[in-house]
Amino acid sequence: LAESLDSPVYLQCDLENFELVRKTVRHAAEALEGLDALIQAAGTSGDDRFWKCAAPGNYDKLQQIDQAAFDEMMAVNTRGTLAACQEAALWLRKNGGGNILFVRSIDGIKPVPSPIHFASSTAAAKGMMEAMSKELGNYNIRVNIIALGILEGGASRKLSHEVKDAYLKHCSLGRYGRAEEVAELATWMAIQNTYVTGQVIILDGGL
Repeated sequence: LAESLDSPVYLQCDLENFELVRKTVRHAAEALEGLDALIQAAGTSGDDRFWKCAAPGNYDKLQQIDQAAFDEMMAVNTRGTLAACQEAALWLRKNGGGNILFVRSIDGIKPVPSPIHFASSTAAAKGMMEAMSKELGNYNIRVNIIALGILEGGASRKLSHEVKDAYLKHCSLGRYGRAEEVAELATWMAIQNTYVTGQVIILDGGL
């Protein structure tokens, strides 16, 4: 990935490590001589076994979510996001404002078949985003979420054929999303957005 990108800075980070996340954002901002935007797109979808039965009418995985699985999901997808935003907000204030963007799934935003602890982490991030947009608005910092439907690759590969087929049946555009479509919207939100804040932008082809 580092070799394929034209960027002067590459940093590795474990999102479960709160202080390391803050330190990584700080090192990036220092290396880049400031910060204009934060796109927090990394996360975990958990154990594959929770996705294999994530189909309508199949809820037997509810009882199999133990504390370790739940805590890991929340630590990576929610707590790590908080840490990144805490550090990024300091730099964005120095910059006179900017954009914070979470890239998430529609799970937890719309009632779709999903592992419950995964949807919970997305719903928590939504609440964080909404509250953060109010707190940071006075500093000209916009905070939003892009919520994704099923994509052609990535974590969507974990979904069952039943879920994917049902998605295509109900999706207005009749196809899965593409990574470049996500990138185009995220780039606009990070660089050009000046007035949208506290919002969930759904990118699911009209589910």
